[in-house]
Amino acid sequence: MRQTLLFSLCLLTVHTLNAQTDSVSAGRYQAQYRLEIGGLAASASRTPFWLRANQYGIVPTTSPAGLVRLGTSGRLGKSALPQKVQLTYGLEAVGSVSTASKVLLPEAYVSAQLGKFYVYGGRRKEIIGLGDSTLSSGFYSWSQNALPMTKVQIGTNGFVPLGFTKGLIAINAFYSHGWFPRTDTMQNSFLHQKVFFGRLGRPGWKVKLYGGMVYNAQWGGRSDYLNSGNSKNGKLPSSFRDYIDVVLARQPSQTAENDLPSHDALNRIGNHIGSIDIGAEIALTNWTLLIYDQHPFEDKSGITLYNATDGLYGVRVKRIHTQPEVFFQLNQLLIEYLTTMNQSGFALPIGQDDYFNNFQYLDGWTRSKQVIGTPFISSRADVRPEVINPKSRYKLAIANNRVQLMHVGLAGTFSNGVRTQLKLSYSRNYGIHRAPFSQAVGQFSGLIAAIWPLKWLGGTELQSAIAVDQGDLYINSSGAWLSLRKTWYSKQSRYNY
Repeated sequence: MRQTLLFSLCLLTVHTLNAQTDSVSAGRYQAQYRLEIGGLAASASRTPFWLRANQYGIVPTTSPAGLVRLGTSGRLGKSALPQKVQLTYGLEAVGSVSTASKVLLPEAYVSAQLGKFYVYGGRRKEIIGLGDSTLSSGFYSWSQNALPMTKVQIGTNGFVPLGFTKGLIAINAFYSHGWFPRTDTMQNSFLHQKVFFGRLGRPGWKVKLYGGMVYNAQWGGRSDYLNSGNSKNGKLPSSFRDYIDVVLARQPSQTAENDLPSHDALNRIGNHIGSIDIGAEIALTNWTLLIYDQHPFEDKSGITLYNATDGLYGVRVKRIHTQPEVFFQLNQLLIEYLTTMNQSGFALPIGQDDYFNNFQYLDGWTRSKQVIGTPFISSRADVRPEVINPKSRYKLAIANNRVQLMHVGLAGTFSNGVRTQLKLSYSRNYGIHRAPFSQAVGQFSGLIAAIWPLKWLGGTELQSAIAVDQGDLYINSSGAWLSLRKTWYSKQSRYNY
């Protein structure tokens, strides 16, 4: 029955709803430029959760800190005609000053677009999955929590209607190959990623159904920390045939010329992580209603829904028409519930999914020690040391992946143009199956933020936020962020093609 349900969902639609498009790809302006200068301070040395989570890895985890952010995006060449190739780009550099000062490049890419399709190479900000990208606690497998990955990607520009269905069915898909940065425990590993989503319903319909799959895999590489069962002299399968096995997620063949470690021969090559997403969008009189579910998987047990209760469940209402004469209006309300308690049970061979942990890729599902997926699955560095079981022989990178979370997000606007946002999150945390906490650990994290339009320098924004952590999972901390941001545009470009 589970297999039949999954197959039916895949027939309905199988997507990524927000692999972000270029901010300036056509239209009136040729390029956009951005400059932001800001800083944060907190009552403890640890930056509060909502000041650093889902910020693409650019905000330091220690306080105080200062940041300077420079960015540009735009179109190369003068033509904006849809039948011609559009060359677009994005570049952003962030310098931070804290206990460990650094310069980061969260974006550096060039993209070529022709009609309904695009290809890009480089590093680009993306959030991948079906849900609300502005107020979410974090999409399950690919949120904004980590520094973007360097990759080459080809896909569709948003949802593309299938002509033979007369627009009834539309697809949104991409396929990419990427590179993980080197770490202390792994070098030269790759990212394989494919996403395929569908929409049932024409754009003007009041009800539209969505469904799809986000599929990620880390594979290949070399490590000096793996035993003979998990590697061959420290090397992991990296051939083209191994790549095909990763792409197809098939059981590899064990032959003399394809001598695999026992871990790969028994399971699949690589660390596979993703989600099966379904949802519905309903247009009401003054609001749109979005309902969605991101169901996690790391192996066949997740694909066949043995962990059926696990997932990120969300309901969002968003205002269609604004009323500027009103003193304050609520524009968006989001409620999410995340549970990862099931994990297909604890009994092997089906259970112990152990989300985001892996015995070959010892850093877990992280990039530069930042969790790639939902930030409510916690790395060992984020959790208070005293809550981790000191007697456990497992020192895995992810210390807490059994979580129950309630999350509320609000966004609104005042009549003077001030935009506000509120995030309130409460979680119960249980550690991991192999090293559970001695008791459930409660944690509250909250944030209130505002963007104030100013008339300085031809139009500047003052961005402010206050955040608080209170509980037993993170260090208790209260902090504030303040920055000035200026954006301007150019109508001309010195580039032509």
